[in-house]
Amino acid sequence: RSRAMEELISSGLAGMDASATREQREEKMKDVRRENHDEYINSTPPPCPCPPPPAAPETTTQEEEEEEGVYREEDRIARYRRLWESRFAGKFGSFDDQTSLGPTRFTFGSIPSYARPHCTMQIFSVRVADLEDGLQWPLHVHGLVAARDTSDHNRNFLFNRTRDNCQVLTQQDPYLLLTGPSRAIVIIDPITIEFQLKVKSKMYPEEDEMLAFGIFNYPQTYLATHVIRSRILCDRCTIELAYAPLDPSVEATVIGVRIIDGVWPEGLRGRVVTEVTTVREGEVLLLDSRDGKMPISPSTGVVELSRRVVSVDLEGGKLVVSVVASPQTAGKEDGDDGGGAAVVVARGEAVFAPKRAGTSSGTCDLGFCKVEVAVAWSLVSSLWNERRALAKLAEERP
Repeated sequence: RSRAMEELISSGLAGMDASATREQREEKMKDVRRENHDEYINSTPPPCPCPPPPAAPETTTQEEEEEEGVYREEDRIARYRRLWESRFAGKFGSFDDQTSLGPTRFTFGSIPSYARPHCTMQIFSVRVADLEDGLQWPLHVHGLVAARDTSDHNRNFLFNRTRDNCQVLTQQDPYLLLTGPSRAIVIIDPITIEFQLKVKSKMYPEEDEMLAFGIFNYPQTYLATHVIRSRILCDRCTIELAYAPLDPSVEATVIGVRIIDGVWPEGLRGRVVTEVTTVREGEVLLLDSRDGKMPISPSTGVVELSRRVVSVDLEGGKLVVSVVASPQTAGKEDGDDGGGAAVVVARGEAVFAPKRAGTSSGTCDLGFCKVEVAVAWSLVSSLWNERRALAKLAEERP
């Protein structure tokens, strides 16, 4: 592997034991940084032995800070940006670009040779935990969480909120409401999860405070049978990422959820969730109306989802889509990804066998109404493979 690729896949956190204490993890990261100071771009910096002075008389360059052993969490993104630009700028656009590839690319029509089942990563949830350095619940969070993969190396947003559209996290419900990915996350080469999260300051509401800035690299490809929970240690909190690699797998997009018979009762909270039968304890939240009204179009009966794309392993796996009704005042179950309602009034399920292409439909019967669910299936590919195939095709033409 090239030096740049080795730097991209190096990760001091991916193999860390989540059951270890915070002090043990910090000691481990100190050892990692001493041994590989220039190699690790997502390692947790060692804590300062004493609080920094309120104001520095002189500014220092990043090189001087690194020589002195002073690390700022914000600098991780800057270092990663320089590394990304040195390898991918000019080929895949700007560091800030969103992925240009959408879902259902190979659902209809002929399937090109470069489209195939691949190892993909299913993200189940992102949770904020272990607040430090004066942070207190509730948190008004904004910023982004995005994945980068071999498909085009651009941001595939999992969470993306502006300051005017913060999500309020509480100690009882500390999960980010994910809206992505917009397409399957493909693990051909190692993938990267980028965190840039801020909170509104309680002391100065017009200002922001840093919550988590970091990089999580994941290089492995295999079929997981349970949810993996990696704890990414940040300066002011811990980010828990729940995920599972699926290999070989296909992309499933829930393209439609529509009430076809009956009505949704007023006062009931609605949730749409998916599960893959081969992954234990894994649930992907596509919609949670929480204490608000179920987002149903009065004219068409279509339910507006927050999230649509999931991954399904092609060999032996099935996709289960559930529509769940519960009281709007129901409490939350501890450890329920996404903060699900504890009390269930009605639940309907539709089970789908995965396909390489095409669509499937099923019905969830809740008693008081029936909900039709439509799923589109697609293989995946990378732009590199597509460009190579097109170049080969051009060479073969007379």
